[in-house]
Amino acid sequence: MFENMTTADRIAAAKTKTARVIDHLLYLLELHENNAIILYSPTLSSQIPTSYAANAFNVFQRALHQFEIVRLCALWDRAEEDKENIPTIVELINDPKVIDALAEETRSHWTDAGGTILNDPSDDPQLFAAAEDAFRRSNEQFGQKQAMKARSDLTEAICVVRYILKSESLTAIMNIRDKHLAHSLSRTRREKTGPITRMQYGDEREMLSASLKIAENLYCWVNGTSFSFANSREIDRKNAEALWHHCTFGIDT
Repeated sequence: MFENMTTADRIAAAKTKTARVIDHLLYLLELHENNAIILYSPTLSSQIPTSYAANAFNVFQRALHQFEIVRLCALWDRAEEDKENIPTIVELINDPKVIDALAEETRSHWTDAGGTILNDPSDDPQLFAAAEDAFRRSNEQFGQKQAMKARSDLTEAICVVRYILKSESLTAIMNIRDKHLAHSLSRTRREKTGPITRMQYGDEREMLSASLKIAENLYCWVNGTSFSFANSREIDRKNAEALWHHCTFGIDT
């Protein structure tokens, strides 16, 4: 669908969408860490006795869990020009010229960086020149290695995304979203082609984990900057614990 775009335009679009996917995942992580307590731990549910209030609590649990599923599925919808999701990024970069250009960006970042590593440069011009030359050659070698890694990692990311798009796990999650959350259907298009494996609690957690790794990989080589969700996830977890671990219910049975 992006065949008529220039390589430069495809890269520019991929950079923008990858940055937006990172933002979407940061919000999804916030949801996930809250659900880790609300749905997957007894922190709140153990305080709710058999009562009318339990019905309202069940609605609360389901609503947050379902919204996490909806936001996760949005990251794996089919590729389209206006969508900010992982398959769209993959379609944008899935071209030898695009991958070559991104690898060249990575290489040139190091080989054209300039600068010096010498804190106390020699007064001897020959020694200084030799040190500068060694530093330049070291950067060139490292740049070449990083360019090779960019090609390898981007190619791997494309393959992994292709595999996930065909997986039973993602199909089950997407089917739940389409059938019960985004629409009210008696049968989805997927179900018309054959039986669909039922989604299990926890499937969304594994899919989120895979999505985080893919997004980190793409951001590193498409946007040229390393990124880790680990720190954000830790902050989200502490924020969720600060609220829900200090939330108590006084409900009459």
